[in-house]
Amino acid sequence: MIAISIEIDDDWITPVYDHVHHGRCFSLFEEARLELLRVIGFPNEQLLREGKVLVITKVAAEYKREVKRGSVQVTCDSVELRDRSLVIHQRILNRLGKVAVQASVESMFMSMETRRGMQPPDDFLAAFLRFNSQDSGR
Repeated sequence: MIAISIEIDDDWITPVYDHVHHGRCFSLFEEARLELLRVIGFPNEQLLREGKVLVITKVAAEYKREVKRGSVQVTCDSVELRDRSLVIHQRILNRLGKVAVQASVESMFMSMETRRGMQPPDDFLAAFLRFNSQDSGR
């Protein structure tokens, strides 16, 4: 698991609701996924230079509590590797450490040249297998 801290200030808050709008939660999840790519050795900038991009193909989210002002933790808890895709399970924990939002985000690799899906590179898959095995050992 990886977790990043994000300070939720007035810029994140939708005034009429006085909390983070549900759609903006996906930006928080994206920041954590980008950090995960960096941690496993495949920063997004490198993938783009190599002509590869991870595209979102499916998202499922469950909203349990409001995301309010203050420090939140955004996690990438585990990764499921499927045939040509990966599913990252994520959470936003509020300042009390309680789950505010949990989501599963499915992605697949796309070639920037052909604009078609492609098999994930073997070294990328190996990095995610190491990530999952390190996490299960904790």
